[in-house]
Amino acid sequence: MEKRKSNIGVQLDLFAGILHTPEQEKMINDFLARQKQNVLSNELSNQRNEKILVDNGFVYGMDYVNTFKKEIITREVTLGSRWNNTEFKIELTYESVSGDLALKAKRFHQGELTNTTFSISFDNGKAQCSYIQDQYRYIKPSTLLEKLKVYNSRQEYLLEEYKKKNSLKQNIIEKYRELYPNATITTKDDWTKYSGSFEIVEVKFESGSFIQFRLDIYNNKEYLYKKHDAEFEGMNSDELLERFSKQAKKEASN
Repeated sequence: MEKRKSNIGVQLDLFAGILHTPEQEKMINDFLARQKQNVLSNELSNQRNEKILVDNGFVYGMDYVNTFKKEIITREVTLGSRWNNTEFKIELTYESVSGDLALKAKRFHQGELTNTTFSISFDNGKAQCSYIQDQYRYIKPSTLLEKLKVYNSRQEYLLEEYKKKNSLKQNIIEKYRELYPNATITTKDDWTKYSGSFEIVEVKFESGSFIQFRLDIYNNKEYLYKKHDAEFEGMNSDELLERFSKQAKKEASN
């Protein structure tokens, strides 16, 4: 039997000689027509949205990227419906699109500042990027650009704060290692309702007593956070009374 040819754009030799019913060929034609329309629609939308960004001060390569492209692909697609026994699979070659507009941003994570991109969506001339805004409301593109710059500055600030804290932490560890070589110096995480999560340096002695320090990166020093006297905790009431009776009276501070 002679192979039939398709007259639809880039569709290849009609399915390796397999004949299809008129209904199936219509499904194929409709699918390819939809794909062609989708490509055109997505291309125009991408061009329109990029113009919105440029008109509002976004600079290509600095504030945003555009990875949109058209390409010819060959894939197996499923057409028809299993519910009325019209479903069938066929390999087709057609034009498709990939990529889109995205904001260029910096991201601080685990001590490193990396370059990344965040997706952006548009609606009626306004734009939205939840990573930058921390909410899903559509806003003026010019406002989004301001938020993008603030976001990137914040990530750079977090990196500098991390460097300062890490440097201070290492200096504190080295200081107490030299002062108390028999002590165990470690870092730990702690949390309070008002401060959230933070890091501490603990100096622990063989007796089980320890002192913990919080880091003050603004004044470049540590300050006492917690202390534990293992010997004191192990005393009974008589031993505590005897110890307290021998303590000298402290002068009241002015």
